[in-house]
Amino acid sequence: MDKMDKKNVIIIILFIAIMGLSYLSVQAYVNSSQNVMSGKHNILLLCADPSEKRPGIGAVDMAFVISLNDGNIANVTRIYPHAMAHPTATPPASLKAQGVSQWLLHDSLWEKDVNSGAKLAQEIVEYNTGLKTDMVVIMTPEAVDAMIQSIGPIYIEGQGELSGDSLQFIRDESTAGVDRGVAIEAIMKAMSNATHDKSKYMAMIQAAATQYNQGNIIVVPEGAFTNFLISAGIKGAT
Repeated sequence: MDKMDKKNVIIIILFIAIMGLSYLSVQAYVNSSQNVMSGKHNILLLCADPSEKRPGIGAVDMAFVISLNDGNIANVTRIYPHAMAHPTATPPASLKAQGVSQWLLHDSLWEKDVNSGAKLAQEIVEYNTGLKTDMVVIMTPEAVDAMIQSIGPIYIEGQGELSGDSLQFIRDESTAGVDRGVAIEAIMKAMSNATHDKSKYMAMIQAAATQYNQGNIIVVPEGAFTNFLISAGIKGAT
C-alpha cells in the first residue's frame, strides 16, 4: 500500500475510527498542537497480540508507520518487528529469562508501563528505519473484531466475508503464504469500503470508542486521542 487519498481514511487504516462519546471541548481540538489532522505527522501503529502472555498488553506482531499530510495518508510503511532491536536499551530480567539478549520491537510492550513501551517502540523504529513518529496507536485483535462486527460482515477481495476473528484470518493467510502485512491491509481496505455507508461509519466509531474505554485501543499521548476523536466525530457527522 503506497498512497491513499480519501480524507479521514486514517480512521480505517488505524482500525480505529476513534471519535469520542465523551465529546470534550471542540476548542481544545482547534487549539491543540497534537491535532494530527493538520500538518505533517507520522503515526506508529502497533498490532498487539495478547495471546503471547507477558506482564504488558502483548507482543507486537506487526507495525505500520502512517505518514499524514493534513489528515490525508501520504504513505504507509510496513514494519516487521522481529528483527528490529533497540540500540542501547537492556531487556528486563523477566525478558532475559526467556533467552532474549536484545530488546526487540516484538517485545517493546513487555512491561506494564505502556507509555514507556510506546516510547521504546518509537526509538526502535526510528533507529532501524529513520522514521520518527509523534504518536503511537496500540490495537488488540479484540478491538479490531469488535469494529468489524459493528459494520460486518466485511468483504475481503478474493477471500469472501469476514465477521470477526481477524487474528485467525491473518494466521490462515500467513499459512497460505500471504505476507502478514498484506493480510492486515486487506482487512483495512475491506473496513474502509464498508464505511462508505455513513451509518456503518458511525457504528464503527462507537464500537472503537467502547474498545478504547476497555483498554483494547491505547493512544500515546492520550491528548492526541482526544483531539483526533473530536475531529473524526465532527467530520463523520457531516
